[in-house]
Amino acid sequence: MKIFTHNFNPDSNSGPNKFTRTLFSNLIKEKDVSLSTQEDADVEFCLIQQQVHKVKPMLLRLDGIWFNSEQDFKQQNAPIHFAYQNADAVVFQSRFNKRLTEAWFGAHKNSHVIHNAADSKLILTANKHFWNKKFSGDKTEVWCCASSWRPHKRLNDNVSYFLEFAPENAQLAIAGALGMDEAKEIMSLDERIHILGDLDYMSLLSLYKRSTKFIHLAYLDHCPNVVVDAQASGCHVICSSTGGTSEVVSDGTIIIEDEWDFKPIPLYKPPKMDFFKSVRVKSHDVKKEIKNCAQKYYSIMQGIT
Repeated sequence: MKIFTHNFNPDSNSGPNKFTRTLFSNLIKEKDVSLSTQEDADVEFCLIQQQVHKVKPMLLRLDGIWFNSEQDFKQQNAPIHFAYQNADAVVFQSRFNKRLTEAWFGAHKNSHVIHNAADSKLILTANKHFWNKKFSGDKTEVWCCASSWRPHKRLNDNVSYFLEFAPENAQLAIAGALGMDEAKEIMSLDERIHILGDLDYMSLLSLYKRSTKFIHLAYLDHCPNVVVDAQASGCHVICSSTGGTSEVVSDGTIIIEDEWDFKPIPLYKPPKMDFFKSVRVKSHDVKKEIKNCAQKYYSIMQGIT
């Protein structure tokens, strides 16, 4: 199967591109799959929005839609809606993502929910001891969080949760770029807080393996790859009940928040959280593995060619 891709940047470490890179690496290794020009392709794979008009049958993989009332969400959604209408099949990354998109764009004739998945073989190769100098001592417990930090990712809430619930021997590692002033302000709160900045993917996986807790209190996130990877690396996940994050949590603490009605909201002004309104999740579900995830994508693309 030859695949032409829209809007995929294999050199980007953004969540959508990182997942797609992992997906295609598995498909190329496990299946008779190669990336090609649009002219030679059997099928097209569109990540969020098209770059050119489609020529062959197209699968659209959605990362969510825009609904921030303080932005021009109609203009932002226009190219996504165009791809949605043109797609022969649509993959939503969570049930929440599906409900949201259908509330705004209507139901699609051929839609599927496939949660993001981790590459457990790659995680096994990550060096758990990479961070030993930074976090020395066998009794040192590491909590961590990672994101492309924007207001709705709730970094301050992550820090507050750590300060409220972490034991004295715990340290908090924050991965992801921050402004200098914001980083200084956060580190001034407690000497146990460490700002690591942007990390390459293997260093991030090593951090997850060194950690016991992964805090992700983002408001209305869709299906964050950082949560999937951290959980597959052995972390207990602490997340919000909003959005689709909790759908992929099999070992975690979920902070309960009010349901959202899918109407435009000021996303960058998320509501306050009550950390004590929480439920513990512990199941024996098989962790989502990229090989099984890739097989589902492959079957859908076969079905539209």
